[in-house]
Amino acid sequence: MYEFSKAVNSIGCDINPADVQGLFKSFDLNGEGTIDFDEFIRVIKGPLNQFRQQIVLRVFKSLDVNGDGCLGVEDIKGKYNASNHPDVKSGKRTENEILTEFLETFEQHHNVSI
Repeated sequence: MYEFSKAVNSIGCDINPADVQGLFKSFDLNGEGTIDFDEFIRVIKGPLNQFRQQIVLRVFKSLDVNGDGCLGVEDIKGKYNASNHPDVKSGKRTENEILTEFLETFEQHHNVSI
């Protein structure tokens, strides 16, 4: 909370401390007392409109091969093709290395489920 308050003040926002605390709570979606990148982005961008939400759901369902409502490694493995990646084409890395790197980007954030 201290860092957030300091950041708000450093950009020239003249907000009273009670309002800064309320603003902080609106970003801290999980109530852990910190604001991570995903929480920040969710608040900044707001909810998806219905059209975009339908597109995301359609893409999710096409990736969810077994239909269990969760995207697992096997679901993504069957859809992700790393053979055209420049590092694979040049022989620097294997398709499996590229897939692993791709999957690790999701592990750093959230498990994806609907």
